[in-house]
Amino acid sequence: MGAFHFLDGDPVYNSAEVFYVRIDPEISSSDELLRAFYYSLWLPGYFGFNWDALYDCLRDLEWIPQRKVVLVHRGLPKIPQGELKIYLEVLRDAALSWEGENAHDIEVFFDASDQSTVEENLFGC
Repeated sequence: MGAFHFLDGDPVYNSAEVFYVRIDPEISSSDELLRAFYYSLWLPGYFGFNWDALYDCLRDLEWIPQRKVVLVHRGLPKIPQGELKIYLEVLRDAALSWEGENAHDIEVFFDASDQSTVEENLFGC
């Protein structure tokens, strides 16, 4: 799963070199998750608070000065199964779409204990 990384613990980066965002594992609705992205990633005012808008903004990121954006999940958001699948697909597709480009790079981290749930949602394993 090239777009995602699974760790026991938090990734370590120089905070001056990356834009580091920790996603609250207690988020319990898609609306709350989209608001969290809006505030933590400084998304533009035109952000539409839906999955397509999140993908579009994750593919832009021109307002973020750091090249690398790191999204850390210490637990999966507690959103409905169907919404979780869409969320994971958005993250995967956005992260993969930056590969080979110089403007930005998105790294998405999950707790190692969530790997099977992530894979199940993306691949039906």
